[in-house]
Amino acid sequence: MEEITLKRATLEDIDKILEVEKSVIGTKIYSGLAGRDDTTKEITDNFFYLIEKDGKVVGDIAYEMKDDGQAYISGLAVDKKFQRQGIARKAMQMLLEQLKDIKLIGLVTHPENEPAINLYKSFGFKQIGEPMENYFGDGEPRIKMLLQK
Repeated sequence: MEEITLKRATLEDIDKILEVEKSVIGTKIYSGLAGRDDTTKEITDNFFYLIEKDGKVVGDIAYEMKDDGQAYISGLAVDKKFQRQGIARKAMQMLLEQLKDIKLIGLVTHPENEPAINLYKSFGFKQIGEPMENYFGDGEPRIKMLLQK
């Protein structure tokens, strides 16, 4: 398998990130980064990584640390042209390895995003509660998932 690496994103990477996000943002099940301001805030406030395959940016993954010591995975996107190649799985493995000492890791996803839900469940995430309507203000529901170690 080709080499998948995570590289900490910088403000110089905004155009590459927006290219990935635009490839998946059209689907109702993904609420991505829409512009430079959103992306700048994500890179500045969170741990934001480019997912690279053979040196080419094919996705991004990010998390933030909450005040209570819990981690929140705030984004995972793989360019449409590179989906279904195990890239998201490998990126999640690498991120969870970084977070191995964190006892609680949360995330939200669309209830119809079966590939993502199955991926998260395979790492031990469990759905918490019922879907939350209009979670990001985009008219779409989200489910909360939690990994407890």
